Amino acid sequence: MRRWAEILLGMSYAAFVFSLAMFTWSFFSSARAHDQYHDWKIPGTTTSCCNDQDCGPTRARVGEDGLWEVWHDGRWLAVPPNALLSIPSPDGRSHACIIGSTVLCFVPGEIRS
Repeated sequence: MRRWAEILLGMSYAAFVFSLAMFTWSFFSSARAHDQYHDWKIPGTTTSCCNDQDCGPTRARVGEDGLWEVWHDGRWLAVPPNALLSIPSPDGRSHACIIGSTVLCFVPGEIRS
């Protein structure tokens, strides 16, 4: 704690204000980025896919069985067919909402080689 106090006391006022502004901007911009998932619903329900921390961009592929798979925690997870949302990807990448090892919602991105 003392080290942080020394660092803060050594900063100029302008550097302190700039650092505070950058921290605030990064915090709120990441929160806004997650807002895109709030309207996503588990197909066939009115339940949200999103719990403010379980959705994000992901690597995805079509498995040997022809079904989508997503990369999560060091392994490929099968995407249940009923988790596939019929909306376009917000940025061309694949996105998934995952709790534990269950894919709740999935939006495929553009196919890349």
